[in-house]
Amino acid sequence: MTNLVRGLSLLLIFLLELAVLAVGARWGWALDAPVVVRVVAAIVVPLLLAGLWGALGSPRARVPLRPPAKRAFQAGWFVLGGGMLALLGQPWLGLALVVVWVAVTILVRRDA
Repeated sequence: MTNLVRGLSLLLIFLLELAVLAVGARWGWALDAPVVVRVVAAIVVPLLLAGLWGALGSPRARVPLRPPAKRAFQAGWFVLGGGMLALLGQPWLGLALVVVWVAVTILVRRDA
């Protein structure tokens, strides 16, 4: 894999990570609750997700996980994003999020 393709693959994974944060905000806003609760959820859910990613999932995570545990956390992250999309009435988009992440991750790890 060329450096350009690897760089683009890593950029795509990063954008997918950000997409999960955005989906978390949208999911929080879509709750069947009063507007105040929805606004708070739309802010708190992505902040909580970002904190978890920073602590456990990112390349510079504060809590170092062994590779299998880190991969499991990252897989759970994207499955959660796909699940939230499904709950928002977009199951195919949720499936696409997970499938694209799996495909790009396999490509990156295979040629690492």
